[in-house]
Amino acid sequence: MRPGVRMTAVLLAAGVALGGCGSVPTSDGVPTRPPAGEPSEGRRQIERAIAAFEQGRFPESTRLLQETPELLAEPVAVRAQALKWLAFNHCVAGRRNACRRAFDALLVLEPAFELAPAESGHPSWGAEFDQARAAASAARAPVR
Repeated sequence: MRPGVRMTAVLLAAGVALGGCGSVPTSDGVPTRPPAGEPSEGRRQIERAIAAFEQGRFPESTRLLQETPELLAEPVAVRAQALKWLAFNHCVAGRRNACRRAFDALLVLEPAFELAPAESGHPSWGAEFDQARAAASAARAPVR
C-alpha cells in the first residue's frame, strides 16, 4: 500500500478534530469560506472524483480523493463521503485491504454510516463494508 493511501484515510478521519468548521486555511493562516451557495474546493474535488469513478477512471478518482487537503476542513458528512468513494475505488481495483481500511476509517469518523440501498450488497464492496461495520460494532460493544 502506498503511504499516501493510508495517510489520506487517517487525515480524513482525524479531521473530526477540526469540528467541521467549513473553512479552509489560506497561506497566511486566515481561514476563508466560499461565498454562500458556492461549493467549497473540498466538495468540488469530491464531485470530480465521483465523476471520474462513474466514468471508470478509478486511478484519477483515487488521486483526487487522496490529494485534497481541503477535505480536512469539510464537515464530517463530506469527509465520510470522501472515504466511502475512496473505499469504492480500492474495492473495484481489487485492493481489498485498502478498501477495508478506508471503510474502517469511515466508520470511526461516522459510526452510524450506512450505504445507500443501491450500494449495499454490491459485489465489489458490499462484503468489505459489512465486515468493517461488524468489526466497528464489536469494538464499541461494552466489555463484560
